[in-house]
Amino acid sequence: MFTAIFEAFKRKEEPINIVEDYHIQESLLHSYIPIATDIGLAERVRDGIINKLGNINYERIKKSFLSDDSDKGGILLRYLLYTMRKGDKSCFHLANPAVVDFENLHKQISNEAHHMLMFIRFAQLSNGVYYSQINPKGSIVPLVMDHFASRFNVQPFIIYDKTHEMAGVFDTEKWRLVDANNIQLPSQSEAEDNFQSLWQTFYDTIAIEERRNPTCQRNFMPKRFWGNMCEHVPTQLRNIRPTTATPTQVAKQLGARKLALKELRA
Repeated sequence: MFTAIFEAFKRKEEPINIVEDYHIQESLLHSYIPIATDIGLAERVRDGIINKLGNINYERIKKSFLSDDSDKGGILLRYLLYTMRKGDKSCFHLANPAVVDFENLHKQISNEAHHMLMFIRFAQLSNGVYYSQINPKGSIVPLVMDHFASRFNVQPFIIYDKTHEMAGVFDTEKWRLVDANNIQLPSQSEAEDNFQSLWQTFYDTIAIEERRNPTCQRNFMPKRFWGNMCEHVPTQLRNIRPTTATPTQVAKQLGARKLALKELRA
């Protein structure tokens, strides 16, 4: 990203967007210039941003780059073209479209990281490691690892971002990011199975059917987070499972039931 921005400044061009090569959509109306990553040039851009706009604004730019917005490259470029010319005070020029677009991008990824601080769930694996799977709208794992590492500093844990195939791994001393494609993990511990069963029972017991309000529930907890929460196992699956079954066990039981039905029909 920073290498492409350097080339744009050098050539005095203002491209419509900057995207990864695998996101390019060919068009007869546009031409494309491939830019190879150059760490030296990227570091020069980084130093220039820090010197001109300050370290806080640099961190905001780096954070915004983690968004999944397909236009983030163009937004960051236009923001830097404007603020690098006008100086650090221009970062507050909210009447300028380039600044407004950047602030919206930054707010988007910040809100997503904040959601994850509230809704991430950990489950204990049979080897004692705590594991959480998430599907965020943005590569927010680097933004939340410090939070959880400082609070769970006596237990190893993994936060696995299935959407972006990355994982944050904490070993009780420090955390690191790793590529995580087709990750293979041991099963949940027996204690975790029991805890999830207890939580599902508690969730069902305190619910008041007459006051059920799915719309209000979705406002407080977006539905896209439900898939990683044991209490949101679909009702039709709950009806066919024993009360001590976990979501993983339910899926296995459902698969076995479908297989039995197919064999019966055959």
